[in-house]
This record gives sequence, C-alpha cells and structure tokens, in this order.
Amino acid sequence: MSDFEIIPRRNEQVIHLVCGDVGPMEAGVPIQIPLWLAVDLRRKHHCEIVPPYWFELEEMKRLVAIEGETSGLSSLPRYFFEISNILVKVAKEDIAEGDQIKVLIQDLWDKREAKLRTSSLKLLSQHLHAHVRLDAIQPIEIASIRPNLSGCKQIARLVRNLHNVQID
Repeated sequence: MSDFEIIPRRNEQVIHLVCGDVGPMEAGVPIQIPLWLAVDLRRKHHCEIVPPYWFELEEMKRLVAIEGETSGLSSLPRYFFEISNILVKVAKEDIAEGDQIKVLIQDLWDKREAKLRTSSLKLLSQHLHAHVRLDAIQPIEIASIRPNLSGCKQIARLVRNLHNVQID
C-alpha cells in the first residue's frame, strides 16, 4: 500500500522505522506516511488523516456510476475496499459526508459482487473447459469468491466424470 497524507496535531521527532525514517512532523504541516502509521497516530488522536482523492463524495459517486454502466468490473485503486473500510472505521471524523460515502461504498461492493456472481453462473453453465479472466478485481473480492470458484471447479469435475461415464 502507498503512503497517506496526514496533518499532525503536534510536533514529533523523527521516527526510525524498519521501512525508513519518518518525520520530523510539525503540527499543521501535511506529511506522507505509511497507512499503518497513520492509523496508529489517528487512534492516539495525534493526527488527522487526509482521505485520498477517490474517497471524496463526488469521486465516489462517479465510481458507482461507472460500475453501473460497464459490463465488466471497472478499475479501482488497489486495495480500494480494504482502505475504505479502514478510513471509515478509524478516521470517520476526518471524512466529509462519511455516511453518504459508506452507502456508496456498499453500493459499489454490491454491484461488483453481483457481477462476480453472474460471471460464476456463466462459468458453471459452460460444459467444456472454461477459462476466466478477471480484470480489475480487488484482492478482497478474490478472497470472497474463492470458495465459489472452488465449488465451480468441483462441479465441473463431477460433470466431466458424469459425461465420461455416459459415453462408456
């Protein structure tokens, strides 16, 4: 994951980390830091997290609209749902129109999940070897459909075995 912009609420010395040094931090002056550190500092009320451009209401509405217009999955920033979940939980005070954004994230998830479900059904309906190409899929979406894909694979094996038995 990439770095996130925060606005420190107090001055901090340089923080020495395995991934490199961060800081020094000056109160009110934006700085880029790793997401995990931004979350930690936010939980301690030492900073405000500046949400990425795609986390603003108008951009989120645009992403939902594009998802509704395209037949495949639209391209989203990497780890979109994971980062969105973290920001909604940890930095809700830093997010303008947070409730509306949460609804739009859920709408986006639902639309994409429906597309993935439809794709799985199409895959099941094919009797010969089927190959699937999933462009623009998010890591968490892969994790959520993995059990279904494993089930599809088992069903395909059963159908193939049944077909082989009927031929003999």
